[in-house]
Amino acid sequence: MAHMKLYPEFSWSLSRHKTLSECELRYAFSYYYSFGGWRNDAPNRSRHIYRLKTLQNIHMIFGSSVHNQVHRIIGQPNSWRQIPTELEVMANVRADLNKAYQDSKYRQASWYDNPSDHKMLMEIYYNGELPHEVIADFQTKLPVTARSLLSCQTIHDLIQRRNDFKLITSERFRCIEFKGIKVWVVLDLLYQDLRYKKYVITDFKTGKPSVNGDDLNQLLLYAFFVKEAFGIDSLEQIELRNEYLSEGRTVTYTPTPFDLEKIDYLLHTSIERMQTFLLDAERNVPFELEQFQPTKNRKACERCSFRELCKVV
Repeated sequence: MAHMKLYPEFSWSLSRHKTLSECELRYAFSYYYSFGGWRNDAPNRSRHIYRLKTLQNIHMIFGSSVHNQVHRIIGQPNSWRQIPTELEVMANVRADLNKAYQDSKYRQASWYDNPSDHKMLMEIYYNGELPHEVIADFQTKLPVTARSLLSCQTIHDLIQRRNDFKLITSERFRCIEFKGIKVWVVLDLLYQDLRYKKYVITDFKTGKPSVNGDDLNQLLLYAFFVKEAFGIDSLEQIELRNEYLSEGRTVTYTPTPFDLEKIDYLLHTSIERMQTFLLDAERNVPFELEQFQPTKNRKACERCSFRELCKVV
C-alpha cells in the first residue's frame, strides 16, 4: 500500500511540472513509485521502476556532456586563457557518448544490478541498437555545437571582458522556498555584468528551441528568484539569455512584471495540482497507482522510459 511507505518532503521543479503536464502515470513512476528502488531490499516493482527511471536517450547524454564542457570552461575563471579547443570539446563529448554506448551494449548486467552507477541508452534498451540516422545526425551536430559553444556571446563576453564580470555560484540557487514549498532550480550560469549593472542568466541549449515557450519559462523562473535574492528593483537589470548551440544563435530577453506574475501563477497552480494526487499531503504520500492516468499522446509514449510498464498497469 502506498500509505505505508515513507516518501521525501514534497518539492517542486520545472521538470516535475512538465512531467505531470505530459503524463500523470509517468509522474507517479518518476516521483513516487521509483522511490527507494536503488536499495537492495526494495520490492521488485520499485527496483524495476527505478531502473527504468535511469534510462537516458542519446540526446540527454549529449546535452549532459556538453553542459559538462560549459562548466569546465566557466568554472575556472583563473584559467580562461587555457580554454579548450574545438577538437578537445569534441573529443570529450565523443568519449561520453561512446562510454554510454559501450555500457549499454556490453555492460547491461552491471546496469541491471547498479543502475545509478552505469548508463543505459533508452534506444538500446528498447530497440537493441542506435538507428544509423541518429548516429549520422550527431556526427554532424557535434562539430557545430563545439564551434558554437566556444564562439557564443556568453563565452566571448566572459573571456574578452573578464574584468567586467562577477561570477555568482549557481549552488546558491539550487533550492529556494515559495510559500513554504521547496523549489529546485538548476542555473547553467549566473553572473553580474559590472559595467552595465546587470544580472545575466544564461541557459545553454543543445536541442531545438521549444515551440511551447518552455525555454523562456525556465529563464523566467530563474529571474523570479534572482530578483528576490538580490533585491533587484528594476527588471531592466536582468538579462535572460538562451544560447542555442546547435544553431549558433543567441536569444536575449528582458523580463516584464507580467512575466513574473505568470511565473507566480504557474507555481501556485502547479503545486496545487500536484497536491491533488496526494493521499496524505503532510507526508507527501500519493494515491494508489491506478489513480494516475496515462497520456493519450502517443508521441510522448515513444520517448518515455517507462513505456513497457503501461502494458501491465
